[in-house]
Amino acid sequence: MMNPYGFSVYIAATIANAVSSLALWMGPVLLTIKEILSPMLGFSLFLKAKPHCPLFPTSLNELPDDVLLEIFLSLPAHPTCLIRTSLVCKRWRSLIQDRQFVSRFRKLHQKLPVLGFFSNSTRIPRFIPTGDPPNSVATAAFSLPDSCWNVLGCRHSLVLLVSSTWNQLQVWNPMTGSRKHVPVNPDADSRFNYGIVPESQATVVCAAGHKDSGDCHSCPFLIVWVFTCTRYAYASRYSSEIGSWHQLVSSPTPSEVDSRPSILIENILYWPLKSKYILAFELATSKLYHIECPPETHTVFRRNVHIMKAEDGGLGLAALTEFNLRLWAQETDAAGVTEWVLRRTIQLDALLPLKVSSAPPVNNHLAGGRPARILGLVEDDDLFFIWTRIGVFEVQLKSMQCKKVFETDVSATVLPYTGFYSTGTVDRPRESIGDVDDI
Repeated sequence: MMNPYGFSVYIAATIANAVSSLALWMGPVLLTIKEILSPMLGFSLFLKAKPHCPLFPTSLNELPDDVLLEIFLSLPAHPTCLIRTSLVCKRWRSLIQDRQFVSRFRKLHQKLPVLGFFSNSTRIPRFIPTGDPPNSVATAAFSLPDSCWNVLGCRHSLVLLVSSTWNQLQVWNPMTGSRKHVPVNPDADSRFNYGIVPESQATVVCAAGHKDSGDCHSCPFLIVWVFTCTRYAYASRYSSEIGSWHQLVSSPTPSEVDSRPSILIENILYWPLKSKYILAFELATSKLYHIECPPETHTVFRRNVHIMKAEDGGLGLAALTEFNLRLWAQETDAAGVTEWVLRRTIQLDALLPLKVSSAPPVNNHLAGGRPARILGLVEDDDLFFIWTRIGVFEVQLKSMQCKKVFETDVSATVLPYTGFYSTGTVDRPRESIGDVDDI
């Protein structure tokens, strides 16, 4: 049975959530809702007479900060829930944007919601928010500097950008708006590759020792740049604390590095190579090496073979053939021998709508006539994004649930961006409330 304090917090949280949603509507609508809610709640919700805060009941205004914080902690981890609540007034916004509150909220809710997807395709928007207005973040807050920049990866609230000529990097935090320009790796010299920049990839990592892809707004960061040339792979690191590149290491490689983003698993970065192998870089030791994929995946379309975190937290691999998704994991036996083990097989056509499997082929060279393709996944979750001929679906492997996230006939790689967004704005109708004031 819920204790009186818990019940009070539950009621207050329900009211707060409703009020934060209503804050996106015009004042007359709030007045109408107030008249409906007052008899239902058994007491009158009266508005303050002060002109600077006309939208809120005095009972909520008088709650102390610690009670409000408990209410806010009980709000759902919806991508825009915090920001909609922060729009209520300056006091609430100040409480929600406090770093300690964001940390507590994140620890309580664990998984970060997906705010949207970045893409480097010119045929679809460069950023696609999840959900529909008003339940989505504002696309303006996630706009790239210009079309000449490409996204290499997203992690710890940071986005790593590279110029189209690979002569400039930028570390961008859409949550805070901060942008830090980073000089390119001088080791990736075009003279290594007959005047052409070698096949390269790079990724950003929080340097504070985070073990997951959580929010990290002010910590120093590392950039790891890998490139392949003349059957060798090279890697070096940039530290924002030192401000320079260092520790170039190399290793023989059977293939060139792919353009898809890296996956961070147990302090090891993994990149897909273009043929049957994975490139690994250990952050603690700067060791660089390659791993062969399971032989059963060698004939699978390479962009349908994705590195992932296995259920036990180790290295895993997903391979999609038609609608058959096979999940592999690396296991080490008592003798210290490591091998790939097939853990699970999922028939996606049993989860997706019936019309997915019967849809006619589309003219899409990236899909190559295939009915489904893995576009991306969330690094610290079992959430996949699958392109089909009728749109893109998110598939949750544990719950075996799926839902359509956006329409497109383009099967380009997407880079999900996750976080508890509490510092910007949400997409909402232009006639919504204007500036908020203090309570």
